[in-house]
Amino acid sequence: MLIKRSHISINTFKILFLILFLFLCSWAPAQSKTNLEIFYSLVDSSVVRINNAVPSSIKEIKINFNGGKYFSVFQNQVIYNFVNLGRTVIPDSAYDPHSTKINYALENAGVQYGEMERDGFFGGFLLPRKLKIDGSYSVENGVVTPGDFHFAYQDTISVDDIENLENPSFPFTQGKVPPEPFFSSLFEPVVAIGSAALAVILFFTVRSK
Repeated sequence: MLIKRSHISINTFKILFLILFLFLCSWAPAQSKTNLEIFYSLVDSSVVRINNAVPSSIKEIKINFNGGKYFSVFQNQVIYNFVNLGRTVIPDSAYDPHSTKINYALENAGVQYGEMERDGFFGGFLLPRKLKIDGSYSVENGVVTPGDFHFAYQDTISVDDIENLENPSFPFTQGKVPPEPFFSSLFEPVVAIGSAALAVILFFTVRSK
């Protein structure tokens, strides 16, 4: 009889431990890139697109960057990428009107967040993140060759990380966060109360045997 009660107690302890574990644990996602870091990557992709439109025989170029009020932060990144791709960017003082000129205009950059979803029963909230840039360019080398570019990036992030992923100094890195789902906010306390009640019932059931 003692062995039977001991067996029941061990099983009950396992059940209580499992309930507690599910209630406390949550999935820890890998560290996400900041919005600004992703925008830098998208700008990198735009430079590769434009570079492919310039004949490989042309080594020296002049860059005319137009980033408006907020996007000037990417100017050095654009120049760095052209240099990294084998071009020599010449300053205004050395520019020959007959040389190749690249006009780069970053016209839009923004962040959009999708609807929140809970990561499992007891996990934190996740939401889709989409970042995109739009712009245009022209290559002047005797003739003018115009073009445009559109690049986007999508992933899923934790709502708790948004504050660290955005940068208030650059408004384009901030997006509108949707509200927490109504039924999800009710579900968590109901499950917590139910789990606690189940644990109490199991505890007193064992003791009464």
